[in-house]
Amino acid sequence: MRVGATFKEILSQPETWESVLAGNSGSGSAFTTLSALCSKKETAFVGCGTSYYASLSAASVFTRITGMKSRACPASDILFYPDSAFQNPAADYFGIVISRSGTTSEAILAARKMKVELGIPTCAVSCRPDSELVQVCDHALLAESADEKSVVMTRSFTSLLLTIQRLAAATSQNGRYAQELETLPRLGRKILEEAGTLAPVIIRDRNWSSFVYLGQGPYYGLACEAMLKMKEMSLSVSEAYHTLEYRHGPMSVVNDRMLITFFISDKGANEETVLLREMKKLGAKTLTICENGGGGIRELSDYIIEMNSGLSDSARLILCVPIIQLLAFHQARAKDIDPDHPKNLSQVVRLSSFA
Repeated sequence: MRVGATFKEILSQPETWESVLAGNSGSGSAFTTLSALCSKKETAFVGCGTSYYASLSAASVFTRITGMKSRACPASDILFYPDSAFQNPAADYFGIVISRSGTTSEAILAARKMKVELGIPTCAVSCRPDSELVQVCDHALLAESADEKSVVMTRSFTSLLLTIQRLAAATSQNGRYAQELETLPRLGRKILEEAGTLAPVIIRDRNWSSFVYLGQGPYYGLACEAMLKMKEMSLSVSEAYHTLEYRHGPMSVVNDRMLITFFISDKGANEETVLLREMKKLGAKTLTICENGGGGIRELSDYIIEMNSGLSDSARLILCVPIIQLLAFHQARAKDIDPDHPKNLSQVVRLSSFA
């Protein structure tokens, strides 16, 4: 198997997280300034595609850790429906715009609209310091080591989310949470080794017809990102839902060639386990990503990744991501698709209508 940029960048994540944590120590003026802004305003996390899904998880984590209001918005909603995203006075908000490249059309225009038209202070979270987004925004948090050659975002997703988790720790002055984040690179190496063994086994087990990803709270953004990775890399049918929403209609299509992945949360584990049991009875095959497989979870799972991290779910989020990235990669290879050259996609989305 040819090993291209996508595979290498998936495997490089623990080292990249180390670099991100070293660069975002929380003692610099940027973190001090941003923490002060976040503590006085409602924060809107803004992005497109993968960056929007990072925003979903970021907003959930940020609110839980800081106790302050935050939300996730697609950049296009800021452009076309700003009155539904922001109420007067708009200056009571703070906009954090996430973009790997910092050159995505909607992200730049959303940042400009917030800053110039609405008077909302803005911060870019990006991998590229010289990008237009960084120049447009008032502030920037950078994860330069997470930048990628590949079209599909992998290590940039986890690293940009980790950057925001670090901001949450600094804003809340939560030393315990900051210490939890410091353990992620070490734990990530262990998880990557296990995921690297399990993912190809899962894909070889059967000719999968579809993939479903279920998560709630901070895990819903991960479920959406898992769905997108499977689509982008392997051109496979994939869907994402809030976990318990799956009962409300979507489970009508469950079959034994469907792989349902459960992101088990701390808060909802009991009810999620009940749903896991129900999906098994309907014939689905299940992959469970959890802190540990107690309470019947292990017995109900066809495949399982157990973190055994000792971390809160607000801290361990990114540990759940390598397995879903590797699943998409191996599904692509099984279908003789090159994940380094995904169909119809480019690394940066620039829309001519916004030129």
